[in-house]
Amino acid sequence: MKKEDLKELGIEDEELVKQIIILHGKDIESLKATNDTNATELDSLRKQLEEASQTIESFKKLDVDGIKAAADEWKAKAEQADKAISSMRFDYALEKSLSGAKAKSVKAVRALLDTDSLKLTDDGTIEGLDDQLEVIKSENEFLFDSDEPRPRIVAGAQNKTVISDLTVEAARKAAGLGR
Repeated sequence: MKKEDLKELGIEDEELVKQIIILHGKDIESLKATNDTNATELDSLRKQLEEASQTIESFKKLDVDGIKAAADEWKAKAEQADKAISSMRFDYALEKSLSGAKAKSVKAVRALLDTDSLKLTDDGTIEGLDDQLEVIKSENEFLFDSDEPRPRIVAGAQNKTVISDLTVEAARKAAGLGR
């Protein structure tokens, strides 16, 4: 739309023509922005469609049975890893508990345990261990450190008798050994 077009329509006021041209310009700019946005979206959608088509074509080349077999294989490996981790956690908790029970030889005490009936709890303790340890301690006390203090052996007084000389003399005299 031009000024001449408006004058041909019978609008003679110059100020009114300018305002109409400004409003018409705003409408045009708005439509251009919408058109640019739509063009950008269209390009983006075309690219996405191409990528989807390529992906679909690559899926057609896939061996579904092979993928299922690989998934099953990885699932089995994951289960084995979970079992190994659980076993290691159990072993660690058992060794820690046996050390806490003052076992002199963790390996020897473990050999006497029925580990199949023991269960690792969520808080890291072993269920059923205390009962088995009580039985083992009562039957094999030597496998555990005692809470009682050990007897202290005192070294002699440099090869001197611990009884007084008067006592020794009296004993010799009584035995008739004299000195």
